[in-house]
Amino acid sequence: MAITNQVPRAAAQARPDMVYRFSVAERIAHWNHALSFIVLFITGSALVFRGFAALLGRDGLLAAGLVHRVGAGFFTVLTIPVLVIGARRLAGEWVRTSFQFDQDDRRFLVLFARDFFGLKVKLPDQGRFNAGEKINSILQILGWPAMVITGWMLVWKDAFSPAVVQWVLAIHSFTAFLLGAAVIGHIYLASLHPHARPGFTGMTTGWVPAWWAKGHYRKWYDSATGRPTR
Repeated sequence: MAITNQVPRAAAQARPDMVYRFSVAERIAHWNHALSFIVLFITGSALVFRGFAALLGRDGLLAAGLVHRVGAGFFTVLTIPVLVIGARRLAGEWVRTSFQFDQDDRRFLVLFARDFFGLKVKLPDQGRFNAGEKINSILQILGWPAMVITGWMLVWKDAFSPAVVQWVLAIHSFTAFLLGAAVIGHIYLASLHPHARPGFTGMTTGWVPAWWAKGHYRKWYDSATGRPTR
């Protein structure tokens, strides 16, 4: 089996039924981004929706605000440096290919709704990331700076006019719920969906079952292993 993401050859040979999919840096960046966003989404909802005020009380809201700012620090400063230092080539390829959709990607998007709800469907061959993951990636790539810029503007809202703050709050909230919907779908696919769930180990150990990679990402599998399956 060929080596992917610079995994040691001995390790790859010891696991012939597995394929190395995500590097350590990619996994650290992924979990930092995901977990910090979830913390921000929950605490941000507590700060925005009035119903939480009665539930949490004044001290609870103050605590939510503090946790929100701590989470914002991790969300802002950690993900990109980890990718640049530990997985620059892979991160660059991810950004570049996320905006490239070929005919198989377009066919995938048409058919994916059936697969999402567990219906049987033959999906087109995909590269390292399928078309649905590319859409999610685009949302994250564009949504991250929108969240960071508007979020820190709200922290220092006294520096801006009330009209600007209202627009910033609207953009921040809309982006948060758009990304939140994407994250909920991602969690469902990664942890509950019968077809996608076997790939969850890619973000814990870095390895995924070879049969699963071949069935879901055949273009990438062929390239990664050097053994075309056609």
